[in-house]
Amino acid sequence: MRQKLSNRISIGFTRTALTLAVVSACALPRALALILIAFVATNPSAAKDKKKATLPYLVLRARYVAVVVDPDEGVSMTNPGENSTARSDVEWAIRKWGRFALTIDTRNADLIFVLHKGGAAVKRTIGGIRGDSGVGVTMSTGRRPDLSSSDSEMDRHPTMRTEVSTPDDVFSVYRGGEDNPLDAPPLWRYIARDGLKHPGVPAVDKFRKDIEDAEKAKP
Repeated sequence: MRQKLSNRISIGFTRTALTLAVVSACALPRALALILIAFVATNPSAAKDKKKATLPYLVLRARYVAVVVDPDEGVSMTNPGENSTARSDVEWAIRKWGRFALTIDTRNADLIFVLHKGGAAVKRTIGGIRGDSGVGVTMSTGRRPDLSSSDSEMDRHPTMRTEVSTPDDVFSVYRGGEDNPLDAPPLWRYIARDGLKHPGVPAVDKFRKDIEDAEKAKP
């Protein structure tokens, strides 16, 4: 039986995904524009490759890193363990590499590795589950530090929602030790199909190669 809808659907933009929400019809034009922005930002075929950018010195001298799941990403209802698996695989690859030491507290980290699993263009998820991001808690408040301004405003209760996402995995590197570190542009980002594939994690291999190339290029 078809149910009459009194509202319309709008789409809100996050760092790597789009989340559907029920709002008034006036938001539709902006929603359509945001879809196009997200497509250009996350689809490698939407733009030509440019000359390689050198890595910031901060990345080359970093020692401690924290690995987290994008806090804007919900837990998949069809594959609820995919985020935990991706985080574990990246941490294993980092340990095997041996260049960085892992920390669970983003405030103690020189760099924060943020993971976003791609997949279906539209998928059902459960949002508001902060524990899946895998970062530590603060001693003073008993809760983990916010990673972005949107993170601090998010609904603390589990909520079913629909996410519109890219089919590609995203591995982003941010500067740690700051308030709302994910509000700043990433220092390095890799977007590719199966970039976080279990168990090899091609994104970590690419990051390692870029660091090696940057060190060879140093005067």
